[in-house]
Amino acid sequence: MNDIASQDDFEFFQNVVRCLTGSLDLSKSMVEVFNYLKDHYPINAISLHQYSKQLKALKLLFLVTRSNFQYVETILPLSESDIEYLDEHESRENSVDVSSESGTDIANRHRKAISHLLPYRPSNYLVAIMKSGKEVVGHLCLIGSGQVVYNEVQIKRMHYLINPFTLAMSNMLQFKRTMEFQQRLFDEKNSLERTLHQLQGSPIIGIRGGMRKTMEVVRQLQGKETPALILGETGTGKELIADEIQRISPRKDKPFIKVNCGAIPDNLIDSELFGYEKGAFTGAVQSHSGRFEQADGGTLFLDEIGELPLQAQVRFLRVLQNGVIERIGGKQSKSINVRVIAATNRDLGQMIKKGTFREDLYYRLYVFPIYLPPLRDRVQDIPFFLRHFVNQSCARLNIKEPPVFHSDLIDHLKEYTWPGNVRELENLVERAVILSSDGLLHIEDLIPTSHAANENSNMESPQALEELIDERIKRILTGNEQYAFRELSKDIGESIETPNPLKPLDETIQEAIEAALMQCRGKVSGSNGAARLLGLNPSTLRNKMRKSGIYPIKRVP
Repeated sequence: MNDIASQDDFEFFQNVVRCLTGSLDLSKSMVEVFNYLKDHYPINAISLHQYSKQLKALKLLFLVTRSNFQYVETILPLSESDIEYLDEHESRENSVDVSSESGTDIANRHRKAISHLLPYRPSNYLVAIMKSGKEVVGHLCLIGSGQVVYNEVQIKRMHYLINPFTLAMSNMLQFKRTMEFQQRLFDEKNSLERTLHQLQGSPIIGIRGGMRKTMEVVRQLQGKETPALILGETGTGKELIADEIQRISPRKDKPFIKVNCGAIPDNLIDSELFGYEKGAFTGAVQSHSGRFEQADGGTLFLDEIGELPLQAQVRFLRVLQNGVIERIGGKQSKSINVRVIAATNRDLGQMIKKGTFREDLYYRLYVFPIYLPPLRDRVQDIPFFLRHFVNQSCARLNIKEPPVFHSDLIDHLKEYTWPGNVRELENLVERAVILSSDGLLHIEDLIPTSHAANENSNMESPQALEELIDERIKRILTGNEQYAFRELSKDIGESIETPNPLKPLDETIQEAIEAALMQCRGKVSGSNGAARLLGLNPSTLRNKMRKSGIYPIKRVP
């Protein structure tokens, strides 16, 4: 009888190993193992997880069901009683010790934590501690299909699962770490290629136009290592200027590290910039170099420097003054040699007055300021931006025939204030390219009317209101009294009695638009366009034209 049982146990072990080694794809192997074990255990899933003493939590790693192998990557916090239980459980000398965790609430909370992957129901667990030598690799958990009771044969055979599952889990963890490392290398490679592409030649548009004076200032830094502070509104291209400074720098072949200070949470900024030592805080399982160390010998670009918290500003100032850093949790200082280029769209002077930016740090950064003009002050560059972004979007979207645009579009774009500057123009162009089903670019229809530049934007004084009314009266053509009075009533906020006889409103609007288009020789937008004459945003006028069935008049030379 014992021989028969031993033979059955050996066959069971052989089949488990065969399933685990049946495929180079470990996820498929684990699913095959589960489907085999399902015939020998009343289970719904297999869970593989680790107990982290540092985190005081269970790290849920993998979950195997009948048809799926899934990375769980969930942290399950533990109570003090849970910690005591697991500490005692893992410290037992017998590495193949098996016990049911149904007597604790760990299993219940574990089931709730994976309920999005496996529908929740109270279950009994059969758990084995997997060890490699004296090191605990993790826990193998068979999740019962309900509150089942495992028999002696099932518990005994659990011993046979320990070694093959320990090897499989070690391989899976190593494979996962390798794939994550490869992904990091891939991301870094792409980032370096983008930076190299930028540094190979200046991609700055308008170096002979609206950016001419700015670029003359930038060229003064050629061959120098002076710290620079780039100032400009959001979307003006501060990072491109930093790239250009690096391209003409003596450190052009050295590390060039970029940090967006506004994208890092306040509680992580110190560890990101200055690094940390192993054990400095929960989760710091190994030492990590900060951005300053990574940029040693090269350049560190700190974008959105105005978002840097005051605490980090103090440490940053010490680096600039002494040229040394100290990792979080570290006891030794390290000398570094870093050139700093900073950029911000904030008014640092006002921040100093409010106490949110250190004055001494400001003067450390304000060595060589570079001001970037907003797009509204360099409208002569808009045609070049438009063509560049159209070609760029078509290449990215795999569009073979770029959409064309009417010459009036340039005038229309020049009238807009561009609060988002070049970045806003780039995004609008890409949206317009996607929507250009007729082969024409219709950016004017996408511009937000709330930011449109027109002469109605400043109504702060009575004198300005009177001047606007006088100007509107001059612009409205004779015979369109109803349109004129309606517009004046809207501006002054009162109802004005209109002269008789009255015409239908739609007819009056249509006549006013047609008359304005005739007077402007068919031009819709621009300084001499019908939209300016009627006091309307060009996109609003085009909408009214479409509703009224009015088509653009052929331009008269």
